[in-house]
Amino acid sequence: PAPGRPAAGSRPLAKVLSAPLSALVEQALTNSDNDIAEALARQTALATGEEASFRGAERAVTKQLAKLKLPLTGARFADGSGLNRADKLSAGLLTALLARAADPAHPELRPVLTGLPVAGFSGTLHGRYGDTSPGTGLVRAKTGTLTGVNALAGTVVAPDGRLLAFAFLAGNTPSATAAEPALDRLAAALAS
Repeated sequence: PAPGRPAAGSRPLAKVLSAPLSALVEQALTNSDNDIAEALARQTALATGEEASFRGAERAVTKQLAKLKLPLTGARFADGSGLNRADKLSAGLLTALLARAADPAHPELRPVLTGLPVAGFSGTLHGRYGDTSPGTGLVRAKTGTLTGVNALAGTVVAPDGRLLAFAFLAGNTPSATAAEPALDRLAAALAS
């Protein structure tokens, strides 16, 4: 098979439409869907003239983040899901991206915020935070978990009403069950 155009006078046999890009971004973030994240990285590659591969996606994602003037020193995007141990990023990059997504000058990034799970209510934060945690309902964050590595990055509404962006990255953690409550307490402290 090769790309081509239909003959003049051809009629469509079927039509399939994807969910809007914003909905896919939200679903990937809320549910930590690695398959969608990989597909989004490949689509970013195609949309920017790169090949739909790990390397093409890395080049494309890096270029797009650079256009947003985000701090990319030391960053590496070996895959779109963050599962590759060669992936590297900083807390500064994550918080800058979240702040840029909240900037009215970048409405195209709003799904980055609206897709974040809500502490105690949705997605990967549904079972985290309790009824008595000051972060419940106020913390919205994306989780990150690999063996020995745990992260929580998102936003929280401060007592004075300001929206704060945060990123907590922990390495050499003994287990997710030990690290996650500590990260949750850090984010909840910002809410109180």
